[in-house]
Amino acid sequence: MVLGMSLSCALLFFIERLRVDMKTSFAQSISGTDLLVGPKGHPAQLVLSTVFHLGEPRDALPFSTLQWLSELPAVAWAVPISLGDSHQGFRVIGTQTGFFDHIRTGESEALAFAQGRAFSQRFEAVIGATVAKQLGYGLGASIVLEHGFASDPVAARGTSDRRGQAGGGGQANVGSQAGVAGQAGMGGQAGMGGQAAAIGFGATADHADKPFAVVGLLAPTGTAIDRSLFVSLEAIEALHVGWQAGAPMPGLKLTAEMLRKFDLSPKQISAVFVGLKQRSLLFRTQRQIESGGPAAMTAAAPALALADLWQLIGKAESAFSLLAAVMLVVAMLGMGASLLASMRERERELALLRVIGARPWQISLLVLTEALLAASLALLIALLALSALLFAFHDALLSEAGLRMSAQWFREDEWPLIGAVYACALVVSVLPAWRAYRLSLQQGMMVR
Repeated sequence: MVLGMSLSCALLFFIERLRVDMKTSFAQSISGTDLLVGPKGHPAQLVLSTVFHLGEPRDALPFSTLQWLSELPAVAWAVPISLGDSHQGFRVIGTQTGFFDHIRTGESEALAFAQGRAFSQRFEAVIGATVAKQLGYGLGASIVLEHGFASDPVAARGTSDRRGQAGGGGQANVGSQAGVAGQAGMGGQAGMGGQAAAIGFGATADHADKPFAVVGLLAPTGTAIDRSLFVSLEAIEALHVGWQAGAPMPGLKLTAEMLRKFDLSPKQISAVFVGLKQRSLLFRTQRQIESGGPAAMTAAAPALALADLWQLIGKAESAFSLLAAVMLVVAMLGMGASLLASMRERERELALLRVIGARPWQISLLVLTEALLAASLALLIALLALSALLFAFHDALLSEAGLRMSAQWFREDEWPLIGAVYACALVVSVLPAWRAYRLSLQQGMMVR
């Protein structure tokens, strides 16, 4: 009985912790950033594309926006990002080294390098923990980026393998290119260096003539950062010199050495992460950005936008709560059935207690106490076993599922759950206790 209850209680606490930790991990996907600034649009879409790297960027901002934001009195720092390219199904993020200094995840935890350093040269890259693990990359690995983004990483890797690394500065075109929204700047290259203005989602061409060297591996964060590669904004521009309408111009081959002669100053960016000097200035700065900026912009507060997003997917949280309740009911019904079955086998034992002077209410109290002791032992075993399992699989959950689950054996917010277990134990033990109360001395000593 106790082992069965322990298993049910362990599942109950695991489901509840999973629900709570999923919500916490979602809310802590980014911290320390006060505003996300991007092209005019819905704040939720901006958060999905910049924080979770989901969906296609709607548009682009002129690079001058970064300077304007940095000069606002309330702004302490501003870090741009540029989206558009990928590598074997993983996002490539063009940014500045300030990204590694200012961006926080979890409980304001700074990004840390497991190995290596931030990029300092044009064709250097930093990769997330999941990218390094799944693709087997280490420091010094040579990688070729792809134009656009394939939503299926497995398919993207298969395409990349079939495509091979085209030698002599050529690019291999596979299939058709889609989603061309426009072109801008630098010799007909795609606006924003192949970013939102001319993204063919479903990578169709690679940049084999401009390979990157991996110089840094980030430690796991449990966020989309683990599934991303980071290069400089100048590198993004360099990749798309000689590109037009999201595709390389036929017959034009430009090596990395030749690109040194070009002006590779960034022209456009996808979004800007902004940190303020004082949190109290958030709403005033938000209004200032949206009403007086050099371009039509949306300034989203990540914490508020993430809360709104969680409301949209709140049905998942309700489903977890319902599943936890079902597990609790199943566990307690099992205990009640076990107690009822034991009453028939223990009729003589209970009758002997009557013989030595035990009153009916004392026998009933004994049954209730037995149920509470069984629940206590089951809870202790369940919590210790769950804590041990979470400790053993903590790193795997973080790297594979992006889920931070604490391995502490007990949490203060679990008191209501423990109280519910005891309450249910009392409820389901009422019938066995009543049956024990009704037993007569003659029934217990009857020879069958």
